Amino acid sequence: MPQIIKTMNSMFGNKYLGITFAALLILAAFFMKLPQVFKNTNYNLFREGLKQKALWTTRSMDTLKGEHFNVRFTPGNEEDAKLVLAAAEKFYTPIAEKYGYTGKGKIPIIVYPSRLELNRNFGWEANESAMGVYWAGVIRVLSPNVWLSEEDLDKYREEFMQSGPMAHEFTHLVVDYKTAGNYTRWFTEGIAQYEEYKLTGFEFDDKQASLKQPLYTLDEMDAYFDNLPNQPLAYRQSYLAVRYIAEVYGEDSLKRILESLASGNKMEDALVMVLNNEMVDFEGNYKNWAKEQE
Repeated sequence: MPQIIKTMNSMFGNKYLGITFAALLILAAFFMKLPQVFKNTNYNLFREGLKQKALWTTRSMDTLKGEHFNVRFTPGNEEDAKLVLAAAEKFYTPIAEKYGYTGKGKIPIIVYPSRLELNRNFGWEANESAMGVYWAGVIRVLSPNVWLSEEDLDKYREEFMQSGPMAHEFTHLVVDYKTAGNYTRWFTEGIAQYEEYKLTGFEFDDKQASLKQPLYTLDEMDAYFDNLPNQPLAYRQSYLAVRYIAEVYGEDSLKRILESLASGNKMEDALVMVLNNEMVDFEGNYKNWAKEQE
């Protein structure tokens, strides 16, 4: 859950946010018993409430406004904020058009000046190395100057465009908004990596992710993704499952799966409708294909 960043936040504001959050939980319990359209409404309201809380707690930060995004940043970090905004705007159109994202309003991005300040928003250990996180309508990014060492400004910008998290995290946002939260963890991780690869050429590479070892099941990756002991393997499998869909069935299949999930179907049903594959068959087929690629 996002933490309060500025000490100037008033007691009234914090009390108000607590009441709002409690109201959202009551709404959640009520709407879960209603049809899919109401569940979608409930989820969207819940997400919007958390987004507004994040905006409230960072309201004293400086803001840089773009066409599709608003970037909040700490004083003195405007140049990195401009770079983050430029990258976000660059990737917006190809991803939004590909998946039919037509969200209203500008998407908030919060740039944190240190790993500590980014990680404490999620209760992570100080050594957690994430460069970006999407959560509840907000993209949170570690300032590029924390992890980029390139001194040449042009190369600095180029490296962030190619290795930074903007394409990845914006894709997570699109999946979340398109499906109202109705997606499996392996699918959103896989599609985010796939778009990152298509747009920047970046492809996850780690010796621990070799396919010459026992592989995780899709059920394991959906239920326990963050707790799986071999994280590189989980990420690579997610990516390969989605890339298999795109290369064997066509990229339009990814959009059609999102549309099926948006209608309230489970992932296994979406695979049958779009790919004419039962989950067990899909799992065996993508693993065989992936091993052939390797």
